[in-house]
Amino acid sequence: MLKNPRLSRLAVIALAAGMGTAMAQDVGVTATEILLGEVQPMSGPASLIGKAGAAGSKLAIAEINAKGGINGRKLRAIYEDDGYVPARSVTAVKKLIDSEKVFALTGTTGSSHMVAMLPTIEEAKIPTIVHMAPNPAVVSPRRPTVFMIGPDYDLAGFVPVSYMVEKLGQKSGKFGILYQDDDFGKALLAGYQKAVKQHGVTSVAEIPFKRGAKDFSAEVLSLKEKGITAVYLGTLTTESAAVMAEFRRLGMKPVIGTLWAGQLPAAVKLAAPSGFEYLIPDYYASNYDPAGIKLMALAKQHLNADDYANFNRYTVSGYVGTQVLAEGIRRCGPKVTRVCVVEQLNKLKDYNTGGLTGPVSFDNPKAQAVLPIKLFQTDPKNATVRSLTDFIAY
Repeated sequence: MLKNPRLSRLAVIALAAGMGTAMAQDVGVTATEILLGEVQPMSGPASLIGKAGAAGSKLAIAEINAKGGINGRKLRAIYEDDGYVPARSVTAVKKLIDSEKVFALTGTTGSSHMVAMLPTIEEAKIPTIVHMAPNPAVVSPRRPTVFMIGPDYDLAGFVPVSYMVEKLGQKSGKFGILYQDDDFGKALLAGYQKAVKQHGVTSVAEIPFKRGAKDFSAEVLSLKEKGITAVYLGTLTTESAAVMAEFRRLGMKPVIGTLWAGQLPAAVKLAAPSGFEYLIPDYYASNYDPAGIKLMALAKQHLNADDYANFNRYTVSGYVGTQVLAEGIRRCGPKVTRVCVVEQLNKLKDYNTGGLTGPVSFDNPKAQAVLPIKLFQTDPKNATVRSLTDFIAY
């Protein structure tokens, strides 16, 4: 029986079209690779954070690729430097999405910078993991493709103050706070005020300072005049050290708490000469926790000397954020699309990070993993930190 040539050709075309549809992948995905993008402050005053975050991403990618990738595809990332300037953040994310054609974003720089990038991210409907600066504005209102790891900043103010009252004999103390005069600082202030109210203790000073301030002599003198016995520093690295040096100069010995950036090795070393054993809350493990030590050993295998030298809690952040995105990709199987990854991340519950954090879950209305917090205390003699608690949910 003779075959109909026309029907045969149509069948071949239909089969090819069907195979093409079955094998079709999303932007940033090829048969062998998935392309990720990161916007990080790799230069400027926050480069310590950005370089560490990028190192964590590189570590996760190297580990995944060494094990064969995800369903046969290797991961690759492009890193854009925003210099910690919001306008540059927007330019960088547009380049990654429009020119580089990345599949997803795993590095999203600072708090106000992330907010500036949100319209571009929403328009592109690109899967995005926020793991460095958990700003409530990122998930309120809910952005369908954006997932945030970490509690709101107010807990960074609440937890240390509560510990001072409950464990460090400050029930009758006089409390004060120095905080950066922006949304970041005001969130810390809100947590401080919540703790003060909840525990019924006295707040005698709530003093704002301008971002980038270096001289805190007037603020610290005001705290001394008000007789503070416990203080919360809504400061970062150099500011914290400057304030503590001023406390020492004036002969003050308050109990001190600060936020997660206070456990960066550079911050601990800067503050060590003042001799204060200050409190630090964090939802990521420290370099001195068993999980952190294990990750540093892995980093020594996979990172170059420069990236390894930048290891700190933001390396843990970058590593966890990239591994979480990778899990969403993995669950999609061979056909990887943005829609599928977003769907899978929305279902993520109790993802185990091996002790680097508490379990990560996005199966909630905000798609925010509100992680439990561990409290640390510095050891100024050795310029290290030690754990005071396990990860605790608040």
